[in-house]
Amino acid sequence: MTRHLFLLLLFLIVSITPAFSQTEVRGIVIDSESGESLPSATVVIEGTYKGTITNEDGLFSLSVDSLPVTLNIRYIGFETSRIEITKRSSLPVRVGLKPSVTELEEIVVTERDPGLSIMELVIERKKLWRANLETYQAEAYTRQILSNDTSIVSISESSSLVFWDDEKGHREIQISRKQTSNISEDQNFAGVNYQPNFYDDNVEIAGYNIVGITHPDALKFYHFELLDVNQMDGKPVYKIGVTPRRQRQPTFMGTAWVLGRDYALIEVDLKPNDVVNFPPPIQEFNLSYQQQFSNYGGEFWLPVDMRVDGSVRVGMVGLRFPPFLFSQTSRISDYQVNAVLPDSIYQEHDVFIRADSSFAGNREAVIESIPLTAEEVSAYETIDSTRTFEEAFKPEGFLANMVDMDDDSSDNDSGPFSRITSWLPDGLGIRARFNRMDGYHLGLKYRNRMNDIGLTFSGYGGYSFHSELWDMGLSINQELFDAGNTSFILNAGYEYGTDTRFLSPMYSLGFNSLQTLVLGTEDYFDYFRNEKMFAGITMENLFPELDVTVTGNRELHNSFDETPVFNYSLFGWHKDRRPNPAIDEGTLQSISLNVAYNKVPKDFGFMGKNQVILMAEHSSDALGSDFDFTRFSAQVDVHIETFYQRRLFANALDLFFAGGTYLGDYLPLQRFGSVDGAMNRFTPFGVIKTRKSVPYVGRRYWTAYGEHNFRTIPFELLGIDYLVDKGWGIILFGGAGYADAKNEDPYNLLISDDIHTEIGASLNSVFGIIRLDFAKRLDAPGFFIGFSVPKYF
Repeated sequence: MTRHLFLLLLFLIVSITPAFSQTEVRGIVIDSESGESLPSATVVIEGTYKGTITNEDGLFSLSVDSLPVTLNIRYIGFETSRIEITKRSSLPVRVGLKPSVTELEEIVVTERDPGLSIMELVIERKKLWRANLETYQAEAYTRQILSNDTSIVSISESSSLVFWDDEKGHREIQISRKQTSNISEDQNFAGVNYQPNFYDDNVEIAGYNIVGITHPDALKFYHFELLDVNQMDGKPVYKIGVTPRRQRQPTFMGTAWVLGRDYALIEVDLKPNDVVNFPPPIQEFNLSYQQQFSNYGGEFWLPVDMRVDGSVRVGMVGLRFPPFLFSQTSRISDYQVNAVLPDSIYQEHDVFIRADSSFAGNREAVIESIPLTAEEVSAYETIDSTRTFEEAFKPEGFLANMVDMDDDSSDNDSGPFSRITSWLPDGLGIRARFNRMDGYHLGLKYRNRMNDIGLTFSGYGGYSFHSELWDMGLSINQELFDAGNTSFILNAGYEYGTDTRFLSPMYSLGFNSLQTLVLGTEDYFDYFRNEKMFAGITMENLFPELDVTVTGNRELHNSFDETPVFNYSLFGWHKDRRPNPAIDEGTLQSISLNVAYNKVPKDFGFMGKNQVILMAEHSSDALGSDFDFTRFSAQVDVHIETFYQRRLFANALDLFFAGGTYLGDYLPLQRFGSVDGAMNRFTPFGVIKTRKSVPYVGRRYWTAYGEHNFRTIPFELLGIDYLVDKGWGIILFGGAGYADAKNEDPYNLLISDDIHTEIGASLNSVFGIIRLDFAKRLDAPGFFIGFSVPKYF
């Protein structure tokens, strides 16, 4: 009793100031027999869609337009209390709910569990009323709390308007917000739009598409077991146990309460099964959801609230973070059912819209908030701007010092090189490489972005210590104008330095430098000297996700005639370096066209992608060129989800094609294309893994590759839980490649005699950081073991 008086006194001190012309009804809901407070009890104004829920201490607050009003207070396992509040009522009101008695008369024991029959009726009743529900609009209040294992780290609150259309989906407009002072207003994403409605057929949780327990096919995915029967307001309340029927599909497990005779869900307490997980370094991912429903005396059963609790643990060998603990409480009220929704909200692509508000951040403006607990009041009072997330979630372990969580670094800092280059002025960086012709190359690069005029200026210069030659270059990138969604950009520049005889879709010069210098592997590329001037126009987003670039080029090509091969590696692990072939020297003037759809950066197969890259280049006497040709190249990546598509990371088929050809009498050696092979033991997706250390090159060439990522499913079927928990997976792959050089490769090292074919299998995400590839060549003897980055997505 003393505790209840203390809570009521605290509630009076911290309660929200009533809005103008409204009356604030406050109270506490308790068990009338034990005196214990009842958290998350629903409080609804009779005859309306307006209500709230109690907080963890049983306290509630509700604004009403006028008095008297009648409140209906409901809690599972108790009889509903109906009380009238008048101007003479003493506030805060103390409401005691009487425990309900167990009701067993309606249960008929058969071989089939009654829980199945009850849920069948719930699903059939839902089909009837859901067919008449087209739209709704409501007001929502949300509170999000982030904690570590010792205390609250941050609190964010918001009031919002929620819109739902059966065909167009959800929209939410955040109209007011409040947060602790260690997070900014634009970091407040408290809202209900991304929270599930457990009456939906399909429920999305953390990227997983999960069959809901009221889905028409729910009985194919779940076991439903009648656990208990209570009574509320003269109707039976069935407690239904929910367990997965399919062990490798993402599903829910927990408890649902069904109101008898109406056969409607009135509450769920569910969590995703173990299929809903994430690969390392996430070691633990737990979520639980509680949600209540009410028909507010009408036809439609609508969400009253949403309560979420979650914990995430992140770590790896030598690095451990404190647990990230998350909780959210939301209340949805003032429904307008089948209302005409404004078209303007669905013209916005964003589902969550933050409205500008003159009272945003003002606690008095937060609509119908749920009362704060004493711990939350204390957090608001004690958390200041110095309480950073970096401090609250500071890692431990011998790798902790390598994690730079300081946001004070300048824009020039980048990853592990930030400390090395921190002394350089903004925009200035180090340029370094190594190859068998230049040896060590060291220089500087500079980039300056002038946002006010849309101009980016870049330049570089450096010296090669073996070839004793300089590299230098200047370029500009000028935004010209926008036409609709299309941006027109001018690109121009001058470059003089070492160039590669062929381009690689997979490997960069920097990656090759590391392998060649440190590991002593074969130098992957061939080289020549190129003096180049270019100018072009890029049309970004000419069509959605489509960029087009037209460029004019003038290049002067020369061989490394008198420069010997630099036979060197850092530790002397190399074999004799192969000769660098001469090229077809001369002046090349051309016009090129590049078309890219959904182009993404190189990632060595880290994630699946859907992209198309096309290129055409024309060179002729008419352009003043020493070469007469037209060449074409294409690269296509396709990612197709196959099995277990309801998982966040479904089984997937990835396809890769790259190829090129030409027209004309002769294509110079320095315009050959390549079929990539393994770079030493590194074998990313899309390369011919059993072609070690050098590519195939040719005037006409192609690569076709495919792999299917079964993820952890094979180990799940075999019952090897340890590997499943660690995120290990199986990938099957196969590919082929061919390059036609007409025996014109100067040293016959990089041509293919026939179509090179192979198949193999991979262990994916070994220890969360590596992929092991086992490849068998089919057209000739050969077996190869390599490694690459894991395929996560």
